[in-house]
Order: sequence, then C-alpha cells, then structure tokens
Amino acid sequence: MMRAEAAIMIGAARACLGTPFHHQGRLPGVGLDCIGLIVVALEATGMRVTDRQDYGRRPDGHSLAVALAAHGARPVADYRPGDVLLFAFDRRPQHVALMSAPGKIIHAYAPAGKVVETFLTAPWKRRLAGAWRF
Repeated sequence: MMRAEAAIMIGAARACLGTPFHHQGRLPGVGLDCIGLIVVALEATGMRVTDRQDYGRRPDGHSLAVALAAHGARPVADYRPGDVLLFAFDRRPQHVALMSAPGKIIHAYAPAGKVVETFLTAPWKRRLAGAWRF
C-alpha cells in the first residue's frame, strides 16, 4: 500500500501535467521546472520547503542532494512511487523527477517543454544517480 504522503505528492504532480516548462518556475498551470514540480508536490503534503532559486539551468547535483537531505529525505536503493529520483546528465546529477507508479516518473522536462509523465525506460535508468524518500 502506498503511503498517504506519497499519494498526495503524486496527485499534486499529476495535477501539474501539461504545465509549461519554465526555468525556476513555481506556478502550476503557468510554469514549472523539475525542482519546482518537487516543491509543489512536497508543499501539497503540508511540508514547509526552503526553496532556493539561485541555481542555473543545469542545477548542481550535490546541492540537490543536500537540499533533499535537509528536508528529511534519505537515500534509498529500492525506489518506489512517491520517491524523488535524481538523474545525471554530463556525468553529474542535474535533474529530479517524482516516481509516480512502478516504472513511471513525472517531471518538468525542458526537451518536452512541459510537465510530463513518462516511462522509466532504460536510458533514464542509466542516468539514475540516486533515489530519495521522505
């Protein structure tokens, strides 16, 4: 059974599907980036999020991991729906997504131009740099 908080996070992220991609965006329906989508999902659970918007178009993966840990997330190997997945591009983590179902993720993905729910395909699995659970 899915944890209640995970279900809330996934519901909030799904409500953002189709929202245009916008770097440092934090407004569902208007514009979100990958970090903004996670912020929206976490805030839907009632969590108080310290939201930093001082990152470039390619966020620093170390800072992402530190921010996740600062909000109470812990790294896990057995990722499941409701977990935040960290993906590496150019050999370093730079992108986050929310696991929405076994084998599926929701993320604000610049190449798609919007928030999408996609399969966690082999190319995405190769880029997986870690999973975090709240």
